[in-house]
Amino acid sequence: MKKIFLFLLFLIFSCNVSFASKLPNDVWAFIKKNLPSAQQRFDSVITLSNDEMYIPLTPPSIADVETIKIEYTYPNNKTLKDLPEVVLLNNGYSLLKVSKDKEGNYTLTKQDELPIKVRLGLMPQDMLTPVGLKMPDSLKLTLGDLLIPTKEETTLTFKKEEKEKIVNPYSPAIKRDEFILSAELKGKKALINSKNSKFLSVYDDTSKNPLYELKLSSMPLKIVTSEKSKVALVLYWSGKKLEIIDLKDERIVQQIEIGASATDVALDKKENLAYVASQNAKEIYVVDLSAMELKKIIKLDQRPSKIAYSEVDKSISFYDEYSSKVYNVTESGTEFIVQQVGEAQNVSQILSDVANIYAISRTKAELYVYDKVQAKLISTIMLDKKPTDAIRFKTKIYILCSQHGFLDVYDTVENKLISREQIAKEGFYSKMTLIPDEKSIMISGINTKDYILFDLETMKVTSVQESYVDVANIIFTDKEQKAQNDKL
Repeated sequence: MKKIFLFLLFLIFSCNVSFASKLPNDVWAFIKKNLPSAQQRFDSVITLSNDEMYIPLTPPSIADVETIKIEYTYPNNKTLKDLPEVVLLNNGYSLLKVSKDKEGNYTLTKQDELPIKVRLGLMPQDMLTPVGLKMPDSLKLTLGDLLIPTKEETTLTFKKEEKEKIVNPYSPAIKRDEFILSAELKGKKALINSKNSKFLSVYDDTSKNPLYELKLSSMPLKIVTSEKSKVALVLYWSGKKLEIIDLKDERIVQQIEIGASATDVALDKKENLAYVASQNAKEIYVVDLSAMELKKIIKLDQRPSKIAYSEVDKSISFYDEYSSKVYNVTESGTEFIVQQVGEAQNVSQILSDVANIYAISRTKAELYVYDKVQAKLISTIMLDKKPTDAIRFKTKIYILCSQHGFLDVYDTVENKLISREQIAKEGFYSKMTLIPDEKSIMISGINTKDYILFDLETMKVTSVQESYVDVANIIFTDKEQKAQNDKL
């Protein structure tokens, strides 16, 4: 009878609950004051670290209080800074801590004897429920209409038998899927999107063949990752949307509609923001990768095709290939000021720091340096032929010149080319990827049959590893302790 009574109370109260996607301002202010590093996702879940979060429970009725305080915790007499398993606030809201156990499963508290105010709370009904969440029976009413997905129900997993259905049985046995993680990448997992493919093949250091594959919505243009929130942002060649993938559960957790297809993206790693350029929409979309939502839209008169961001002065730089002009964008209050700084032809990459904008012309094999304050070209640097990619590391810019396999190194302080390193004598290497230690890069290309690891500090090639994958996009993550064989 007691369970029936509680269930009826739940039904009555839940009819009056507003399923808002954000916590009330006073509740969020209290949490943020005690946990400054906390982030609130679009579904109001509070993230603390890679494997810890709090799920907020909305009470049947919200008490009107002058000051938010803690009424109860489990374990008892803890502050929010102690990260207790359960927190009940004096206005009725409660927080349930989600942690990962040794087997990689998400768990809630095992405590059954919780206050009735906690047990009658309701989880956000638009919440991304953690995969395989384990919870006590006394808290299952808090789920409402939510369902707990299993690992087999992930939206991305592409089963092995499905892969076999589309393979031509008469095709010759070749090594095109083989990828070996070198010794420097031990303990890592690589998610590789091949050219002209909508799949991510997943590799680790135990096998040269993919463990399994993940199916994306379409063919990705570019994939960037956030180390802070462990998600990947996917830009597609076609379609008016962006998608966010949870790299821990390997599933799509959010879709963001935009005005037109995206053309490029730049990251603000400090604030965990992505600046997504759309050439056709004449807009820049600012995506909060912690909250997993569109934060603002910057409307332009120009068509941004390449984009860069400087965390120091918080400025955006972009290249408009229609006009062949380079622009700098600064924020002043609620307005964005767009200033032309110069012109360039066929720009393959644009970068930015606090003082300058750097644009690389593929056809002219030149690096153009523009002064932001003076809004003019201050230097032109000759490069080796066909510069296709570039990356900025500390005070240097590393420029991959693909025709003859050179890496040109430009010093932004000395304003000159300081080195030209021969990384390969054969093959067309056209892509550089910063690997997780952020001290070395992976250099790859189409039909090169290998990839190169290059140390950015010593400016030396550390290894050349055989590979039979044409890398269009690659993501590196830490390998989970638990085996992933159940994905196959």
